[in-house]
Amino acid sequence: MLDEVFADLDSLDLGQSVVDIGAGFGYSTRYLLSRGLRVCGVDVDPGVLSSLGAAFGEFVKAGLLKLYLASAEHLPLRDGECDSAVSIMALHHFKNVEAALREMLRVAKKLVVVYDWAPSTGGVTNPHSPAELKAKMEEAVSVAKRLGFEVAYAEAWYKLAKRKA
Repeated sequence: MLDEVFADLDSLDLGQSVVDIGAGFGYSTRYLLSRGLRVCGVDVDPGVLSSLGAAFGEFVKAGLLKLYLASAEHLPLRDGECDSAVSIMALHHFKNVEAALREMLRVAKKLVVVYDWAPSTGGVTNPHSPAELKAKMEEAVSVAKRLGFEVAYAEAWYKLAKRKA
């Protein structure tokens, strides 16, 4: 499933630097680093960040990966600090979708792209119920459209994307 998302991301110009919001287990971080990008990994879980630091220590030492303990709604980055903002399968955890999307728009110069689970994956590829995922998706799509994002749907995921001028 993540292979599909990464294949979709392969078609996008993310620039040279990206903030990875909801870095989690590091799948997206690994993918972004493999593309030769400078990455700012953000997560709310200190244990996750510790694991990421251990797993990607050589990238941290080389200055290619910076790790931040923060929520999507309060990114500790300057305006336009990264070329792109990416979030992969974390949006359903955001407490305030609008604040998170606005923060991503603030810190990204070129592109914001967010992927999350479709309701059909509830209880199958993640522990959330289809009803929970449907409610979060409906909220996210409504907010994203109001903010000028494009929305695309796949069988197991959906994507919110906005290219900046």
